[in-house]
Amino acid sequence: MFYLKEFFKSIGESPIRGLSFLLCSCLLAISLTHRPWIAKTIEKVTPEKMVNPYFVAVVDGSVDAERIKGVLAKLPGVLAIDDKESDRSRSKLNKLVGQLGSDYSLDANLMDFKSLRIIMSPSLSTESLDFVRSQVVKMGGSEHVSATEVKYPEVTTVMKSHPFYGFLSKAGDWGVVGILAFIWMITYWLCYDVFRSRSYIIEKFQRKKLVAAKSIATGLGIVFALFTAIGIWNGTLKFFDSVILLMIFSVFWTFSMQDWRWKPTL
Repeated sequence: MFYLKEFFKSIGESPIRGLSFLLCSCLLAISLTHRPWIAKTIEKVTPEKMVNPYFVAVVDGSVDAERIKGVLAKLPGVLAIDDKESDRSRSKLNKLVGQLGSDYSLDANLMDFKSLRIIMSPSLSTESLDFVRSQVVKMGGSEHVSATEVKYPEVTTVMKSHPFYGFLSKAGDWGVVGILAFIWMITYWLCYDVFRSRSYIIEKFQRKKLVAAKSIATGLGIVFALFTAIGIWNGTLKFFDSVILLMIFSVFWTFSMQDWRWKPTL
C-alpha cells in the first residue's frame, strides 16, 4: 500500500506529465488486451465503411419508376432513393442538343426517362449491394433499365490517399499498438525524474530500498492486472498479447532499479 501511495504521489507532483503517463499506460494496456476489438474498430473506420455507397439506375418511360421505388424502399439496407437526378440529366441533354444546332433534335421518347440514385448502407456486404442493383434491373428488364456499378462518394478516394488511412490499412491493429507504445515511452521518460527525485528523498530519510522501482512496479502492475482481467472477462485477451504488454512494462521498469542521485524535479 505504501508504494501504491508513492506512485500516485509522484504522479501528483507533476499532474500533467503524471496523468499523461497513467492514461497512456491504460490505453496501451487496453489496446493489447482488447486487440481483436481494435481490429474490428479499424475495419469500421475504413473509407468504404464511413460513406454511403450508391448506384444510378436509368429507366425509360415504359417502366413504372414509382413501383420500383416502392419495392426498393422495403429492401433492408436501402437508405434513400433520389430521383432529382432526372431533371438535371434532362437539362444537360437539352443543353447538349442546343450546342449541336437547331437542325439537331431528339425524339421525345428518348427524353422520357427517370434517373434514380439509390443510396445504401455501408454495412451491407458487396454481395448485398450487387443484389439490390440486380433487383432494379430485374424489375424493369435489361431492355428498359440500365444501372451503373456500385460507387462510393468522391470523399472515399480522398480518404484512401491520406497517409493515415494508408498506414492503418497496412499496419492494422498492430499499428495502433505501436503508436500507443511509442507515446507511452515518451510519457514514461517525462515522469522519470519525478519518481527519481522522490525516491532519493525517501531512501535517504526513511531507509527504504528501490522506492522508485517498487512504486512504478506497483502502479503498472495494477494497470496490467486490471486490464488483463477485463480482457479475460470480455473474451478478447490473447496470451501472446499479455506477454508483450508485460515485456514493455518490465523493460522500462528495470531502468528504475538503481541507486538514485539527487536531481531536481524539472
